[in-house]
Amino acid sequence: MREQLELPRLSLNERDRRWHMVREAMDKRGLDCLVLWGWPTMWDFCTANARYLCPVGGNAEFNVLVFPRRDEPTCYVQMPTFVAGWRNAQDWVPDIRSRKGSWAQSVAARLKELGLEGGRVGMDGLAGPLDADGWLPHSVYTELVELVPKAELVNLNDMLEKIRALKSPEEIEVLKRAAHLGDLMLDTCKDTARIGTSESAVYAKMKEAMLSNGGEEPTLFLWACDKRPYQHPFRMPTTRPLERGDAIICEIHPKYGGYFTHVERTFCVGEPDQNQTRIYDGCLAAYRAGLERFRPGQNIPEAMAAVKDAIDGRGLGICETGIHGHGLASLEYPRYRFHALKADQAAIATIGAEFKEGMVFAFNIDLFDPNWEQGSTGCVFAETIVITRQGAERMHTYPLEFQTLVT
Repeated sequence: MREQLELPRLSLNERDRRWHMVREAMDKRGLDCLVLWGWPTMWDFCTANARYLCPVGGNAEFNVLVFPRRDEPTCYVQMPTFVAGWRNAQDWVPDIRSRKGSWAQSVAARLKELGLEGGRVGMDGLAGPLDADGWLPHSVYTELVELVPKAELVNLNDMLEKIRALKSPEEIEVLKRAAHLGDLMLDTCKDTARIGTSESAVYAKMKEAMLSNGGEEPTLFLWACDKRPYQHPFRMPTTRPLERGDAIICEIHPKYGGYFTHVERTFCVGEPDQNQTRIYDGCLAAYRAGLERFRPGQNIPEAMAAVKDAIDGRGLGICETGIHGHGLASLEYPRYRFHALKADQAAIATIGAEFKEGMVFAFNIDLFDPNWEQGSTGCVFAETIVITRQGAERMHTYPLEFQTLVT
């Protein structure tokens, strides 16, 4: 077996930068150890914290990471047959082990090896600001309490999400690779969506474009196709052949090396209805209003108010419109979405209400006209944006315009 697998990887300097920041945060909180439950759910979004410190993940792999403040970390994966592969797939964490017994038993055994069975242990996966329910199974938590009863298990809340909000230059380069995959997927849609071709065939070719160019599963890829599609993409394509006049709306989170970007476009097989192009023009007007104001030091709510003014001025309604952070997960910080404003105002209060250099986020604008088709259909648009010293910069190169497909 090859000693080094040809998979995306970040430098050891990047590892050391992250480990130093996280251990400083642990010192401030008096934490002896972290247990990060990298659970492969929600398109792998819940592996983000563990994968930030240990690049094990993708293809729905578990990454349960025991990260002590002063000793070397240990990563637990699902199966013993996967251990050798993960040791060759990354060079950050040499101590890769398979689960032995239950997950709680594996973690408790490592805490005891480290002499931390009575320590203060921070954990993610519990209910917190970014996830009202958490993802750690109750049975795992209660068993761990029974196995290390003297340990103080502490909810990390959003400690790591705050650290992850500002991306390093290496992270931004990986995100640019992911954005390029999204552009390839949209190109593939434009080249393959034809009358008589099934929705599922187009969808499959788009997914193939991502995977054959180094992308990673699982990833979020939402789709809807109809003369008057839903306001927002559904989940799955059907086997129905495309017809003249069909509109395709898609939301894609192309993924490279664990990092997600976000791009959306609206296509039409043949000439679109003028109401569709009018709605889409509203999406672009709102997008440009945002880009003019997204720059370091700019107040986020004020900038987003200008986006909403551009929408309201055209008499359009919002299905989804806002910004949310992107990186090893979707819905990272910062977040400010008009369709989830109450929750996101709390998030802004936590992370701060201004754009900062190094923030990367999706800017999505999904609109409808309440006076057309009773508001039941609309158009979608989104791109991934990075905040630079000079202002907002597109990560995508795909054309902004409404996409009319050759029939």
